[in-house]
Amino acid sequence: MNRRERFLETITFGKPDKVPLGVGGVRPLTKKAWIKQGLPEDQSVVEFLDFEHCTSGNRSFVTYPSEGFKWTPSPHAVDIGPKPPFDYRVLESDERHRVWVDSLGITQRGFQEDWKDGWMGFATRVFMDFPVKTPDDFEKIKKRYNAEDPSRYPDIWRNIARDFEDRDYPVSLTIRGPFWWTRDMTGLKKIVTGIYREPEFIKELMNFCAEFQIKVLERALGDVEVDSVTLNEDMGYKNGPMIGPDSVMEFMGESYKMISDFFRDNGVKVILVDSDGYCEPLIPVWQKLGINGITPNEVMAGMDVAKLGKKFPKLVLMGGLDKTRLARGKEAIDKEVLYKVPPLLERGGYIPGVDHAVPPDISLDNFAYFVNLLRELCGWD
Repeated sequence: MNRRERFLETITFGKPDKVPLGVGGVRPLTKKAWIKQGLPEDQSVVEFLDFEHCTSGNRSFVTYPSEGFKWTPSPHAVDIGPKPPFDYRVLESDERHRVWVDSLGITQRGFQEDWKDGWMGFATRVFMDFPVKTPDDFEKIKKRYNAEDPSRYPDIWRNIARDFEDRDYPVSLTIRGPFWWTRDMTGLKKIVTGIYREPEFIKELMNFCAEFQIKVLERALGDVEVDSVTLNEDMGYKNGPMIGPDSVMEFMGESYKMISDFFRDNGVKVILVDSDGYCEPLIPVWQKLGINGITPNEVMAGMDVAKLGKKFPKLVLMGGLDKTRLARGKEAIDKEVLYKVPPLLERGGYIPGVDHAVPPDISLDNFAYFVNLLRELCGWD
């Protein structure tokens, strides 16, 4: 099997010859620590441990900003961000803190040490202001989200699409889900109070998220076969979701259905939600609305992929291996991985990996042991 066949066979509960490794992203702070432990400065950990061929090798063709950053659209991707982006500017700066406005128009305050050499990967911020407070604000910001703007597609789009035709790797898109989108526009407080005070306005914001992204991507999905889509949401706290199942159905049901119907009609096999925190109570609602996968399944928030796999037998699962266990040593790694991975591989629909980004308290040696154990279990060694 090639990478694409293997990925599709895995996420559709088939019989892959091997299972791809998801592993998890390595933050800059982690790489900095690992360089002191023997990782060559000019190599990624994937290259150093030689497991790039064991991953799915997913590629994408969309670009949009994340909160906190100065963003320039990629000239090789379809732009689903604000056009033009907001002017990135630093409003205040002292020895310890900085206040700035990012490319989404969000004003925030953070520690200098988290941003002085570029984002270090684990940054706590205070969100101070958001661009949308009223319906009038939304009408103004909508001008930045003109789906008909032809410049959202790169001039070389035909060549890009042609390159995707005879591929041996999967194409997996990540877009903003309606909750994430609206939170970037208004902030979380506005969402949870607006559900009661301005319900139609909140629905309008969430539906616009779906309508805009669908409209922009119609051409792309006609030109390129996409294998999976992930909706960024991050709507869980440690002990529960930020919004309840009934409110998800009432306020986000229409937007989720638009998104899932659009991608399914264009041949996409799996639509996942990427949500940190504890979000198990939302899974039945998501499934009703066309979502059939969850990532990264944070263990310390109560997301147990072994139990989820039994409770939701046709739910695609990714991640779910406790990063805190990886920091404790080989015995803890064995206990975590062997409890979860073998039965989930037998069940199918599972790509194993760390339950979020890899923090610097995990040693390079422990991470190498973890990767090699997964390679063995997933049929690579």
